[in-house]
Amino acid sequence: MTPTSSPATHSPDPAPLRRRSTGALIVGAAAPVLLLAALAQGCAWVAGGGVKSEAAFREHLRLTQEAGEGAVRRLGMDPASLVDRQEMANASCKDDLGRDSEGVTRDQPTVTWAPDLASRAAYEAAVDALREEWSAQGLTVEDVPAPGRGKPGAGLPGVRARNDHGIELSLRPDWYSGKPALVADGGCVRHRGYLVGWE
Repeated sequence: MTPTSSPATHSPDPAPLRRRSTGALIVGAAAPVLLLAALAQGCAWVAGGGVKSEAAFREHLRLTQEAGEGAVRRLGMDPASLVDRQEMANASCKDDLGRDSEGVTRDQPTVTWAPDLASRAAYEAAVDALREEWSAQGLTVEDVPAPGRGKPGAGLPGVRARNDHGIELSLRPDWYSGKPALVADGGCVRHRGYLVGWE
């Protein structure tokens, strides 16, 4: 009786395996590079987004001022007589995420008004009026929690909204004095040039 030989077992063609391994190595090596690129782009946007021209940044200053003035007028007050301060710089905007290229500056334009709201009832009515106005404009309105006991403005909740230009408007107690503060915050913006003031 002739012994029958079992069919030869063939090892799989190594070429597809090599191709798969090479592909996995390329994808594995590219992933950290793509992640770093995405992170760098994300940091640029967190730190003020794309770089505006000086003219576009001046326009952003105007829009920030006007947005706040509109909110003050909604309370039946004259914004020109209630401006508390205008600020351009913000430490976190300037310093948190490294340096910009030559000729590029980061600024966070903010205007604060001090509305004359002598009583808690007047303050709460102003908060309600702005909440209603901003909701009617289609803005997403958020409540600002009241500062805790022992802090300036304790017990006075606020309200805030962000408009279509990325400007945050809020009425809340001032961080330091606890008095009502209506704030238009233009956000951290990267721009050409170096402006030291609003004019």
